[in-house]
Amino acid sequence: MAENDCTNPEEHCELHACQLQFKDRNPEIDKIFEDPRYACANCGVKVHNADNVCIPKPL
Repeated sequence: MAENDCTNPEEHCELHACQLQFKDRNPEIDKIFEDPRYACANCGVKVHNADNVCIPKPL
């Protein structure tokens, strides 16, 4: 897998924190970032659920 490959490209644009971190925030989006347990190996964003990033790695 290349460094910038997404393990779930179907949801990348809409649901991944990798993209959501740059959009207007609201309570629904903020929940993704609460109590982070994973970080994206591409961009470093930290989230609670591994499904919300391209290449999750445990914190």
